[in-house]
Amino acid sequence: RVPHTTIPVDVILVQNPPSVPTLLLAYLYCVWQGIWRRHRPRLVIDWHNLGYTMFEPPDPKASRNSRAFFVQKSIRKLAEWYEKKMAPLADAHLTVTQAMEVWLGENFHVHGERVKVLYDKPPLMFQPTNVEDQHELFTRLNLEENQWNESSDDVQQDDETQQQIMEETIFTRAIRKTDGTTSLHLRNDRPALLVSSTSWTPDEDFSILLEALKELHHKTIQTTPDNTAFPKILVIVTGKGPQKSYYLPLLKEFNETHPFIRIHTLWLEAVDYPKLLGCATVGISLHTSTSGLDLPMKVLDMFGCQVPVCAIGFDCLGELVKDGVNGKVFGDGNELAEQLFDLLVGYPGDGALDRLEMYRRNIRGMTRWKENWEESARDLIVGDWNDVL
Repeated sequence: RVPHTTIPVDVILVQNPPSVPTLLLAYLYCVWQGIWRRHRPRLVIDWHNLGYTMFEPPDPKASRNSRAFFVQKSIRKLAEWYEKKMAPLADAHLTVTQAMEVWLGENFHVHGERVKVLYDKPPLMFQPTNVEDQHELFTRLNLEENQWNESSDDVQQDDETQQQIMEETIFTRAIRKTDGTTSLHLRNDRPALLVSSTSWTPDEDFSILLEALKELHHKTIQTTPDNTAFPKILVIVTGKGPQKSYYLPLLKEFNETHPFIRIHTLWLEAVDYPKLLGCATVGISLHTSTSGLDLPMKVLDMFGCQVPVCAIGFDCLGELVKDGVNGKVFGDGNELAEQLFDLLVGYPGDGALDRLEMYRRNIRGMTRWKENWEESARDLIVGDWNDVL
């Protein structure tokens, strides 16, 4: 019903992808409004990726003369041509990386003052999770493992102060003191919590994480045979996708043969996902970009929760993850295993917590959506363009 509204439309903001047919329809609408109302809305494209790269590239194993190879190549080329023709017709552009801004200028002839970089930022719901919310969350999720649920002697007791454990999870304890008050605290024998959100698709190769965890388990057994210097590890993998059913039997086999590491797959309610991230010791990102020009939003969510991240590297990842500053960048499973070992050895002792805190200090204070909008996008989208140019 937008074409029939009595209020003129000033701006059409289109997120790309999808490109087909969205860009063409949005452009035609702006032209039609200019003719019919004599008030043409400005068209702004928000470039999150390149649409044509979402189409499957030709299979290199297929014969170059095969029909499948020809169809795949033709669809991708046509989509690229369409996107290249539509891009200069927009009045302004937002990009999620500097690399994309440069690429659009060099390849789609989109450049100048009406192109601005607007980095994605985490919403305010992504924050560190306090111990009370952690206790409530893990009580509901019921992630207990029998061999991990034995009460250890990490509650100090003496003749003057007796403390009674009222309720516990593998991460937290509720303790009643002699004065009748109850307090919650993190267990001194808690496992390290690794969280990875995946779409279970080929562009997020879960086998890399599985390989890394196998190598990490082997390394900890070799280095610390009694496992006293290295924590148990709980890995929670969230998300749904086509390859999940393939990996579930492999995860079950892994859990049966690697006693110090457990992998759980979960599908969480929207309100619980930020809480879980806020509990994590380290986040894992397996996201690789189809274009090499966009950044993984899931890493931003982890940064919002002040969680250091180990992320698989690709061309422009350095605009978000600074290796050795706010996270670590790896290339394969073996490298990820080395990074996790270095980060977690001694956890949750003071040395490991100090190492992790160094990364968290460099994450704190990052700009959130509102400030980012005001600084980078507001004038371009709704301001007076005479002031922008």
